[in-house]
Amino acid sequence: MTSQTSAVALPVSPAVQGGLRFRLSLSSVVYVLAGVFLWFVVLASPLRYGLALLHLEALVYLPKLLLLIVVILLPLLRPRVSPTALVLTGLVLASLAWGMVNLDTSLQALFGLWVIVPLMFGLWAGPVMNVAQWRRLFGMLFIVVAAGVFLNPLIHYPWSGQSLSLLGKSIELSRQWAAFGVDRYAGFARASFSAASQLLLFGVMLVVLLRHRAIKLLVWLITGAGIALTTSKGPLGAWLLVSMYFAGGGLLRWPKYWIQLWLAVLSVILLAMVLVPLSTLWIHYDPTFHGYANKFLFASFGDRMNWTWPHSLHLLNLGGAWHWWVGRGMGGIGAAQQYFEATHYLPADNLFVYVTVYFGLPASLFLFAALWLRMVLFSLRRNAVAWRLPVILVLVAYGFVTNEIESGLLAFFLGLALAAPNGTVGLPEQTRGIHDTDQVRHRGGYGVAHRFRSGYR
Repeated sequence: MTSQTSAVALPVSPAVQGGLRFRLSLSSVVYVLAGVFLWFVVLASPLRYGLALLHLEALVYLPKLLLLIVVILLPLLRPRVSPTALVLTGLVLASLAWGMVNLDTSLQALFGLWVIVPLMFGLWAGPVMNVAQWRRLFGMLFIVVAAGVFLNPLIHYPWSGQSLSLLGKSIELSRQWAAFGVDRYAGFARASFSAASQLLLFGVMLVVLLRHRAIKLLVWLITGAGIALTTSKGPLGAWLLVSMYFAGGGLLRWPKYWIQLWLAVLSVILLAMVLVPLSTLWIHYDPTFHGYANKFLFASFGDRMNWTWPHSLHLLNLGGAWHWWVGRGMGGIGAAQQYFEATHYLPADNLFVYVTVYFGLPASLFLFAALWLRMVLFSLRRNAVAWRLPVILVLVAYGFVTNEIESGLLAFFLGLALAAPNGTVGLPEQTRGIHDTDQVRHRGGYGVAHRFRSGYR
């Protein structure tokens, strides 16, 4: 007598079905809002210009307001909370309370909170979203950004160099400027460096998520050429760095030691990001650059070392040096100062400097050490998502010369990279992406699992 086995459909309780539907619908809402926000970022100048003509300038802030509402609701709607998002949100609220007490006006602290809404949205939305399914969205955004930059030398956009007035304040639509006589093209973005960072991050995501090598290479070369047109040195340096990461990994087929090597590179960049600005408090570097090329490439870096970084850190001495321990609070540096503390306004131009002025030196050192440890632990796991490490490499390398928190796109990706989970272990099969099932089929070690999950071929 032969025995036969048949597949048995296990019953699923209504509560589980309802929870799955809620999770999927919540993910869809977050995806739509993130998409609207990203489109508003990419088309910032033409949208602001068009809304200004219709006298509807305030509507440009609607996507960010919706993100703020989601940030408030997500902790209440999600049954499981991301520990990273929870800890950082607690730190932000403490800094907000301190800023409202410490700064001249509580509105400055509240404005500082408004500035970091994209970061908070990335932190809370990261665990809900499957970024690997955003390939088509990233592709469309990349095409639009690239078209705006490459057409800019041929077309004078009507919004270039224009500004609008909102609530008595002049707001720049699109910066028209040049460096040593070379035009810096911004395309549809508000500034050339914004267009460069958009090309860079969307390019990284497409190289990771696309499946054909020829298309990956084309996207990456377009990214580099577009960044060169913007003449933005920080994004160009990050592009060169990640180019080595991609090229070496592709040739070596992504062995574990290659990831370990780049985690060591990340450690060096993080250390330099911390130590170099701090050293400007005692050392006056006064670099002298000879020749047009050297001045073009490094003059702005010299300005940061001689003036921006030390003066930004000296903000912690306003009202007493004890601010080095607790920071100035939310809104204590950057954009909020422009509106409420203009005489002391400084942009930081370094992620570590910005975070230090907000939270104080001890908390800042702890946060950067935690970032490094989290990246090491997450990147060396078998189910590591392959987009996280190159995105962090971009953000840390570029964060050496910009604060990033006040750039909506950069802050959003930073939040995603910090909070997004590695794999989707434990979710039903039908909710997994194609790369998750690839990982199940290919268990031949870290390199193979890492490569198939990310779309590296």
